[in-house]
Amino acid sequence: MPLTPKYKETEQLKKENARLKAALNESEFECQRLEIINSNLEAQLEESNRELEKNIEVLQSLKRDIENLVDNLKSSK
Repeated sequence: MPLTPKYKETEQLKKENARLKAALNESEFECQRLEIINSNLEAQLEESNRELEKNIEVLQSLKRDIENLVDNLKSSK
């Protein structure tokens, strides 16, 4: 029994549908992977910001100490 054009078209559409579903699954997997990476990067950024804030506080304290030392040296002359 020869294949009819309608049957060939149906088979081609089935193949295309399977290919698109596979591509969609790959895209969903990649999206999940990127969401995990993004979440990890956000956590790292938050930790970096906390460390930066601590470092800024230390530097500001050191600056005040230096200014006080300079003032003390000036007044002792």
